[in-house]
Amino acid sequence: MKIPVSEILKSYFKLLAKTMFLVGGGLAFALAFGSLLDNDSMLTLKNSIAEPLQVVISALMGFVAPGPRYIIYPLLAKLFEMGMSLAVIYALVVGHVLIEPSTAMLEGGFFGWRFPVKRFAVSLVITLLAAELLLLLDYAGWGF
Repeated sequence: MKIPVSEILKSYFKLLAKTMFLVGGGLAFALAFGSLLDNDSMLTLKNSIAEPLQVVISALMGFVAPGPRYIIYPLLAKLFEMGMSLAVIYALVVGHVLIEPSTAMLEGGFFGWRFPVKRFAVSLVITLLAAELLLLLDYAGWGF
């Protein structure tokens, strides 16, 4: 049985509208959150916390950041604009992507509770080592 093209297009545009609504909502959240950051408070944090600790905090912030990756991009741009190091930004991105806690329940259901715990630990170690390596390269003059 053939499905009419008009029905396919109607279904497509309905799904597209839902997707764009969710994407728009996520970006609005990120932009609103980014607008709450002011230069003075970020400068105070940047000057009062050592960069290796900033990397750890950034990786953990990436871990708890909600939603898909595109939601944190406006926040990353704001942090870069405020002068945060690329290692801190890298830890936030990689922590968000690699650790991703939203899949822990699903993984626990399929593979048992030990799997997401071990994956979290390994992902956190990889994230921190990679970001700290980027920080060391920056200190050595090989930064980006």
